[in-house]
Amino acid sequence: MTRTTLLRTAASLLVAGSTIALFGQPLSYAASRPQVKEHASRLGASVTPSFRKGGFIYKHKPSFAPPDHDQSGGRKIPVGPFHARKHSAQLSFVRVQASVRTSHEVRPHGYSTLMNTQDAVSTCNPASCWPPEPNEASDGNTVVYTTNTYVGFSVNGGASFKSFTPGSLYSDDPDGGPCCDQIVQYSPQINRFIWIMQYNANSAGDDRYRLAVFPPSSVTANGLTSWVSWDITPQQYPGIAYHWFDFPDLALGSKYLYLSNDEGIASTGKVYSSIITRIGLAELAAGANLASGSTAWRFITGSILFGRVAQDTGSTAYWAAPVNTSQMNVSDWPQSSTDWFGPTTVNIDSWPNSNFTSKTPDGDSWNSTYTGAVLAAAVTPSVNGVPGTLWLAWPGGRGTGQLSWLTQPQVELAAISVPSLRFVSQVALWDSSVAVSFPNLAVDPAGQLGITFAWGGGKQWVNSAVMNLSVSTTEVLTTTASNSSDGHNRWGDYIDIRPAYNEKGVQFTAAGYGTNNAVVSAGKVYDPNFVAFSEAP
Repeated sequence: MTRTTLLRTAASLLVAGSTIALFGQPLSYAASRPQVKEHASRLGASVTPSFRKGGFIYKHKPSFAPPDHDQSGGRKIPVGPFHARKHSAQLSFVRVQASVRTSHEVRPHGYSTLMNTQDAVSTCNPASCWPPEPNEASDGNTVVYTTNTYVGFSVNGGASFKSFTPGSLYSDDPDGGPCCDQIVQYSPQINRFIWIMQYNANSAGDDRYRLAVFPPSSVTANGLTSWVSWDITPQQYPGIAYHWFDFPDLALGSKYLYLSNDEGIASTGKVYSSIITRIGLAELAAGANLASGSTAWRFITGSILFGRVAQDTGSTAYWAAPVNTSQMNVSDWPQSSTDWFGPTTVNIDSWPNSNFTSKTPDGDSWNSTYTGAVLAAAVTPSVNGVPGTLWLAWPGGRGTGQLSWLTQPQVELAAISVPSLRFVSQVALWDSSVAVSFPNLAVDPAGQLGITFAWGGGKQWVNSAVMNLSVSTTEVLTTTASNSSDGHNRWGDYIDIRPAYNEKGVQFTAAGYGTNNAVVSAGKVYDPNFVAFSEAP
């Protein structure tokens, strides 16, 4: 799909009143790239497909609750040399009541919420299946929506969903069934939904991912009719040190799907390193052995915690992790090469990495999971010879000293020019009365950047919001994805935002949630929402 110009030369991107200057001249890759270490990837073992038909539901025992996750692995980010930064203006939040296909003008520039579907999929008692961690993807009319416990399918653009427990779609139930993280993407390159489920660890502490692929035509009002799936286990990663998989993510390039995940020890719930797996889209579309063909799957591993590959990463995969509070390590993997490169250390603006605690009105501390991990990355494209931009977003804490104006936990958003890997700019998305956290990024088919995040604390319950970072307006859209009225000591690991395809006027879709006060026999329930928004005509 043709992308519109993103105006990167002398234009500015205004984020809540703070300017991110987008500048720079085209640079050749060889001339501008710092000299960095070259690393070889490894070939993955054979992964054969299984073809499946729907039509009836199998009954399996419920999966047990997953262990507490610890994505930090005890890793501390050291304080770096101070790099001065400008004071970022405060965000202004606008609450939008949930509605179905009703347009709301939320800011003067006319951005609007086209849809905000509450309780998109089934819910359950948070004590047994918390956190929900919703994720969704859409081709325009068909939507696939997942939480840790359910998967939902919609054939009317997200207005309504039919829910299933993921394991119920399969006749087998290995390792006690699926337990936790699920991620879904829609790939316009092959016109397929790509859905990954994390399973319980077996008695040996080995984990399993089940990767399913299906076209939108396989989704009906009653669920899936046919699909192909692959089981990915530690035995298919020769030489890896740890066999418990956790915290998966999926990103799309022009030829490859990138699966990133942490690896650790199931009995302790600790993670120590990460894996990035490159899987050929051609093999997925053909339902082939992933180790076959010209794009046979390969992987890299090591102590690269939180190496989530950037969304819309094109012909080169990028990922990043902080060295300290003033430097970021960026690595890349060209799709034309079996070798990856890095890390390249990029100096960034200083940010605070302490005092992340934020409590909702009922006293729950909802923002204590992460300490500076890069949770989101995306690449906006090169236009007319002007380099593209790698965007990185991560949670920051409260500031002290020269950063004391950051009075609440906030989201840091940095721009790095690619492929030169030169620092461009950085802002904090923050508010003086509430915390902002759990960012996720996406790039729409027109090449514009969108972000979703959670916000709350103090007198405010936690809500999910969506923001369009558009160069065509000086205003910012924020919409409430979930009307939360209860806190929780573990709010979750992620929410999501995705580009919208094949639906006129829609730029992004997103998933968010909160916990409401509706009391069932076992406790309170959460409310996962599906949101679509765009620039009004």
